[in-house]
Amino acid sequence: MKLYIPTCTLNFNNIFSTESISPLSYYQKRGFGNKRFYSVKSNNIDDAIVLYSKFPRYSIDNLDMENSPMVIEVETDDYSEDFFLKVSEKDNVEIFLCQHTIYLNPFHSFVYFDSYESRQGVLTKAEQSLENKFSKLYSANLLVKTESKKNLLNKTLDFFSQTESGDFSWSSSYLNFDVPELISDYQKDITIDRLKGFLYSYLIGANQSVSSETSQLKSIAKNLRNILSAVVNSPEKKPTTHQDEALVEGIKEFNRIYSLKDEDSIWNRNSLKEHLSTNPIGASIEDCVKLLKAWNFFDVYCTRIQLRKTYDANELWTCLEYANSDAFNRVIGNLQYAVKKIELYDLASREKKSIGSLIKIEDGSSVTMVDPSFKHNFYQELIQSQIRAEHLKIMEENGVEEPLALAFNGGGILKKIMGDKWETSDVSTYVNSLLSHFQENASFDLFSIDSDVVTSFAAFCQKGDNIDRLSEYLVQCGFSNYKLAYGIYGATRGFASLPKTFTSSLINGEREYYKVTYLNIHEQLFGTIIVNAELPLPKQGNQTNVFTSEIGSKIISNISKIEPKPAKQTNVVNAVSQAVNLEDAVQSPRAFMYIYDSFKGIKNTKAYKNLLAANFENDNGVYTPENFKSKIYQIVGKDGLKSQKEKIDKAIELEAKRQDSEAFLRILDNFLKPTDTAYKKIASLLSNASISQHVVSSENKKTDFQNTSAYTIGKIFVSDKNCWKFLQNNIPQAYRQEFIQDLNWFQDEYAKGDASRYYAHASHENSATILAFIRYISKKKYAGALRLDEIKTYLRRIYVR
Repeated sequence: MKLYIPTCTLNFNNIFSTESISPLSYYQKRGFGNKRFYSVKSNNIDDAIVLYSKFPRYSIDNLDMENSPMVIEVETDDYSEDFFLKVSEKDNVEIFLCQHTIYLNPFHSFVYFDSYESRQGVLTKAEQSLENKFSKLYSANLLVKTESKKNLLNKTLDFFSQTESGDFSWSSSYLNFDVPELISDYQKDITIDRLKGFLYSYLIGANQSVSSETSQLKSIAKNLRNILSAVVNSPEKKPTTHQDEALVEGIKEFNRIYSLKDEDSIWNRNSLKEHLSTNPIGASIEDCVKLLKAWNFFDVYCTRIQLRKTYDANELWTCLEYANSDAFNRVIGNLQYAVKKIELYDLASREKKSIGSLIKIEDGSSVTMVDPSFKHNFYQELIQSQIRAEHLKIMEENGVEEPLALAFNGGGILKKIMGDKWETSDVSTYVNSLLSHFQENASFDLFSIDSDVVTSFAAFCQKGDNIDRLSEYLVQCGFSNYKLAYGIYGATRGFASLPKTFTSSLINGEREYYKVTYLNIHEQLFGTIIVNAELPLPKQGNQTNVFTSEIGSKIISNISKIEPKPAKQTNVVNAVSQAVNLEDAVQSPRAFMYIYDSFKGIKNTKAYKNLLAANFENDNGVYTPENFKSKIYQIVGKDGLKSQKEKIDKAIELEAKRQDSEAFLRILDNFLKPTDTAYKKIASLLSNASISQHVVSSENKKTDFQNTSAYTIGKIFVSDKNCWKFLQNNIPQAYRQEFIQDLNWFQDEYAKGDASRYYAHASHENSATILAFIRYISKKKYAGALRLDEIKTYLRRIYVR
């Protein structure tokens, strides 16, 4: 059974920071998340949520803020049998109360807005909110349900209709019932928030953990960057003696570790060994190298036997010759790329963890660690203590700051576990040193004890007030295992406090992996199984399409001015959606044809007829800008070009533009008639709007990572060094450089064949390599910002025939 919860758009970010909605009084009491929740008249009981069996239509007070009705749909089958209490019925509308927090799910929970402007406004604000972690995941669940104005005839037909209407006009009479005695259980919400925070944080940390060598490289690189930054920004522009010594040692150690981990360095050593071992005089490899270096011939020899180019951190010294920001950014960029390359080797070799193989939650409150990688006694007890917030009592009773209370609480747990062995143990010395660090500002050696659990606990005590600070600190200190510290953070701070920049790699990553993870966590926390769990897919060309383009956002934000009648707005939105998608496509035959046939007097031309005969509009090929133009010229033919070349070139030029008003309107006239009032208003709106215009072409989009050789589309994905050009518009600008590096690494690794460390025995069929690439990319921190399913579908369309 579906039930409907009335609320308002001001609560959207609050609801999707926790993926739940609570009774009004809970928000002030629970101590986490947003304390303010805006009530609406149709749902204003303090200790319970009001739900209706039909869709409520109601108005709200705007409170001088941008606010409108928002209705949440839930499926009762997803909750326990007695979760909702029926309290009344009026005009075939059943009214229910729920005295618990209702936890939503992306499979069966939907959110309805009364206008497209309301939804667009909510989505715009959600993008700016760090706490709202779910707006992207729920994008297909955010729907618009406009209310049609009924005339007398419609109302009469409704009266005599045999079927019941799916919505009703709410009035205060629907709340004329006796409210039963309600028991507040917000304390349970606190436990769930911390348990959920622990589960998510621990899993994210487990999937992001790297080898000890990689963590050392990351730590050294960060230290080198900090030193060079200090030098470049100093008045003298020269390193001090201490800085110079630190750079020498850091660069030396970086190169040593890098050469042991880098696949190209390993390949070079093996290749050099193979070539030098066959020398005619029978000299040792070491002697051959010494001789070549003595003759200054070693580099020439390496080039001759075609050794691979490898990174050398000594390049960092070159930025001190000029000591300016450009030189600094260049060498640091190369350093970070080298570190990223090694980190990718690590992550590519690891399978994502299953939360069920790491943690078990019993009775919805008790944590049992089943992760086989470490001993659990202290960590498990510590997590339980943090979930119960026992350190807060220490703070209150002793008037101490939180870091000291955390250390004291953890030390107490350790002391209890160790019993008589505590006083003479290394752990006791370590904990006392940590306490002195906080009490007396004494020096503290984080790694003076060999225990990942205890050092992770100490790191959290030092930097656990913010997840970004903690993450940076773990990297700076050279931690390779992030899950322990992240887990403590999640158990202490709770799920609501986690920013979407931290959770996005999981929530917005690989859909199937997250679905399995979500269902496992849900069952562990609530003891219920969600059946028929499928994540809704965003639909193209209808009301579930989320408008993120400048043009689309501008139009939808003004849809009531463009089409005042709500019943007709859906058609306009669908038309705009389809036009936006085509205008944003890359070298799209359909977009070209829609633009071209909007020119006057072309439909009787030979050029146009040739394009129609070739069915170019439905061509699914993928083209470079050059090949796209050549293909059109080839179809049109010389005779067709004689009279139409100028218009064809103009259509090609418009198709190549992004966020261009003229191109968009020429495409839109295939979905809306130019004589329609809505079309005219859109044209007027865009003519007055400041919409950025730019041409995406190979000439102005080249990077050092792109190969400009001939395209091999339709052949082998892992051999096509140019496929990036077709993917770039699917990748947010902020992550394009990193994505290119990851794509290049993946293709280079496959190119090694049997010599590959990771893909030596993997299938080279396009369908298999595309899936492997998607799995690989889904492990990246920026994966949450990508639509992996769309990228996979796009790659299959290109390479899988």
